Amino acid sequence: MAGQTRSPQQEPPDEPAGTKPLPEVAKQGFKNQKQADRKSQKVEEKASRITRGSSCDELRRDPAKRKGGAVCVEEKEAPAAAAASAAALPVWCDGGTALIQVTRFSLCSVRYWGVIVYNTDGSEFGTADITTAQEINTAPRASDFMEEFYMRVDRMDPALATVTVSANTECNYLSGCSDGGQDPWIGELPMPAPGTWWEGTVHRSWTGANGHDEILMLWTLTFTKPQSGKSSTVQWGGLDYELRCDDEIGGAAGCVVPSYTPTMVVDGATYPGARNYIGRVQASMSSHPGWLGMGEALHREADSAVQEENRRKVCYDGTWVKEDRFGGKASPDPDSIECDEFPFAATKESGGQSGISSGAECQQWTVWPGGSGSGWPTTDYAVQAWTKSGTAQCARASMPRRQNGGVGTGLSNFYQNQRILDNEDFWLDSGAAGVYNHPGPVKAREAKSCSLKSPVFSEVTPGAAPQSAFLNYARTTPNGWTGGDSTYSVRLPDGRNLWLFSDTFLGPLNANGTRPTNAPLVNSSFVIQNGSNLTTITGGTAANPSAIMPNNDAGHWYWLGDGMIAERGGTKYLQVIFQEYYRFGDGLWDWGWHHSVLATFSLSDLNSPLSVVPLPSAGGVTWGSGIMPSSESGDGYTYIYGVDDAPTKKSMRVARVLGNDLNTRWEFLDPANNRWALDERRTSNTLTGVANEYSVTPWNGQFMLLTQDSNLAFNAQVYAYSSCDPAGGWYNQAEVYKMPETGLWGTYGDENVFAYNAHIHPQLHSDGTHFTFSYNVNTFDNRVSAEGSHYKDPSIYKPRWVSFAVHPNPCPPRC
Repeated sequence: MAGQTRSPQQEPPDEPAGTKPLPEVAKQGFKNQKQADRKSQKVEEKASRITRGSSCDELRRDPAKRKGGAVCVEEKEAPAAAAASAAALPVWCDGGTALIQVTRFSLCSVRYWGVIVYNTDGSEFGTADITTAQEINTAPRASDFMEEFYMRVDRMDPALATVTVSANTECNYLSGCSDGGQDPWIGELPMPAPGTWWEGTVHRSWTGANGHDEILMLWTLTFTKPQSGKSSTVQWGGLDYELRCDDEIGGAAGCVVPSYTPTMVVDGATYPGARNYIGRVQASMSSHPGWLGMGEALHREADSAVQEENRRKVCYDGTWVKEDRFGGKASPDPDSIECDEFPFAATKESGGQSGISSGAECQQWTVWPGGSGSGWPTTDYAVQAWTKSGTAQCARASMPRRQNGGVGTGLSNFYQNQRILDNEDFWLDSGAAGVYNHPGPVKAREAKSCSLKSPVFSEVTPGAAPQSAFLNYARTTPNGWTGGDSTYSVRLPDGRNLWLFSDTFLGPLNANGTRPTNAPLVNSSFVIQNGSNLTTITGGTAANPSAIMPNNDAGHWYWLGDGMIAERGGTKYLQVIFQEYYRFGDGLWDWGWHHSVLATFSLSDLNSPLSVVPLPSAGGVTWGSGIMPSSESGDGYTYIYGVDDAPTKKSMRVARVLGNDLNTRWEFLDPANNRWALDERRTSNTLTGVANEYSVTPWNGQFMLLTQDSNLAFNAQVYAYSSCDPAGGWYNQAEVYKMPETGLWGTYGDENVFAYNAHIHPQLHSDGTHFTFSYNVNTFDNRVSAEGSHYKDPSIYKPRWVSFAVHPNPCPPRC
């Protein structure tokens, strides 16, 4: 006799951090699954049925049926010591209850029976308790399979030693199954002594071809009292004991247990970035595709043409933007970057089959290399870049070729080794349980300290330079800037100032100072200031100008955020954050933010960017409200500021990068937990009341935030705050200025006029005491006519500049 083999138990992982507990079944702790891993699943059996004789319940209720002698068999609940009792049988399942336990290539079942024999006068002759066990083992590359059958007597009244038992097994006659007429044993045998068993082996084979067959197994036991000739037969099996054989996989026939849903494990040791990416996607999507206990199973797509169409729609429809964080290697280098989609193209759940029209609707992810220091992971990891729709049930990532191909090959091998047919289901273990409710990599924040002082303002002077230069330029330019907003600025390496504008009207103005109704309006422009001389830069041509960052999608456009000078390999570039918006209706406010991108420009050609890459946009934050370069922060980091937008009470968000290149790893401030995180979605707001555009500037050994107040809609107040650290917290609110143009009681006497988005331009002063900020003025009157405000009075839609002096208040901190 072979010794019993036990099914290894699933190892429960640690509970992931978070407030929402995982269902027990969703805690993935799977080992790599092999053919005979014995990691079983349990299937509830249907009750057995009596095919000859009366049931024991009938005989108990009706004594007349016992007259002349009778035999009955009934299925019983597992005894209290069922597991220990089953251990004496040489099968791998553990008994316990009347359950089938299955792996992909094995089916094992233990059932418990009671036998009652009655005398001819209807009195009880004797009883016995019996256990049956079956183990069927198939193979992935063989059409033959074998069954071991055992019947053990656990307890028996001595009188039943004369009772005989016969066993019969059969394949479903509808399938191509042959057993050569074998049964576990031949004929009727006397009941074995208690504690011993009868056993038998049946060899079967699948005789079908060109497809697949479902094979149903049936078993019967017949107990007979020779003296009376009375007998009872019990039968079990059917759909609960199904096998499937096919010759559709790998050119060879094989058989599996289809009630077992196998699990593919993404190898995190070999493909850490891919496992982290897929796990985070599984955890973040509401459908949790392929995650056992949380979502629905994945299903194989076997049609290669459909797979290719899935890949084309998700990855190769022209909308995927490669983010290369592995050194710019060219294919076929293992670290060259490819588009990796999930759910896989070779599944029915692929985004290509979920109703999307473009891969741009999927989550966008980037895989980063590990081991780059700064307190972050030593293995590759994934960060979500942006998502157009919060309900997208697909994702695509910039993934190193080796990891993308490796997991793809693993999936193909898994299909082959587990004999997964078209539309057959499977689970995927990619570590989703380990990242569920978890912020991803984090590190503690070490905020700076100082003797914090509140700012005191004086010498506040509107109309500061370069306001007059822009006014003069607008009056005389034949095709340049005549009005715009955003009004960011960057000091170029040669000392000139570059001004960055969003919506920009171009010249000329009419002789009477009005604007012609056919004046070009572009969504972004640059103006170079060299002393009092200004030069406008746009995209397109002089005859047909366009935005610096045009958008070819109908109803979409870019507005710009702040910019800075970056350096790579000894070469300096201009980097500007742009925010993509789109219109979804005809109303004045029927437009929304899509995502943010980073445009990098050659300093010798500012008309169009050298490259455009997505920026983190998964958290709904519009980044680029302000930038403080590493040359000003004092800690080697460049700080990027954003806004969690709202009609009022807009909130500040903070991110940073090490060095002076924005196209690298972003860290996001999580002020609630005083830490930095790599997942933008796991962070939170800092100060509430900032505008969409604001600035943070070094001052007096600390930092000064200047912003329009947004606690009230279209507030005219400009406030400053102070902090010891570039990321805050922010204290000592002080009013700097009240923008006079706003509303019916403003300088225009027009309720449609409003002012917004104040921020400092530190390069306009260098003494650390005097500063200049700008703000924008606009109107809700968008009529394109001679009576429309933008055309009747071009002075409205222009920035204003205000200079001021600031000194520390000598009173205690935070006063």
